[in-house]
Amino acid sequence: MAFSKGKRIEDETSKRIVDLAVNIGCKEGPDALTVTRICKELNCDRRVIYNRFRDLDEINLLVANRCNQELIAKAKSVMKEDVSFYDNFKAWMQEALTYIYERNAYFQYYTALYRVTEEGVRNEILQYLEEFIEEGKRREDVRSDTDSREAAESIWLLITG
Repeated sequence: MAFSKGKRIEDETSKRIVDLAVNIGCKEGPDALTVTRICKELNCDRRVIYNRFRDLDEINLLVANRCNQELIAKAKSVMKEDVSFYDNFKAWMQEALTYIYERNAYFQYYTALYRVTEEGVRNEILQYLEEFIEEGKRREDVRSDTDSREAAESIWLLITG
């Protein structure tokens, strides 16, 4: 994610920085994630970081994006077309809880981050849960008068505490 003539480019160093940031952030929390710490662990100059990222906030957003994408991918991997909504829901919950446990409690900080898009402010995991609940309503496994947004928020609060 280095910049060349104003355009963002992917490179191995950027990937290593984000991988390290995910490791530090999830295991030790966002307060442990500093540019100084990244530089020390990668044995590099601060310029290496700032040539690739605007600031630490950008790195934290990339960590959040990686964690959200990993959680959603793991949850989707256990979903099956030929089983009931509730069986898929239980499998999704188990996979989400396992992922959060393996990533450590600090994962909650990263999944609480919201992304600003042209459509507004959103949390990808809540959006995924809402879509999942809507699918359950279409299949008539979930009551049609269920508020998908409120249900998704309640489920996520139960998972993350």
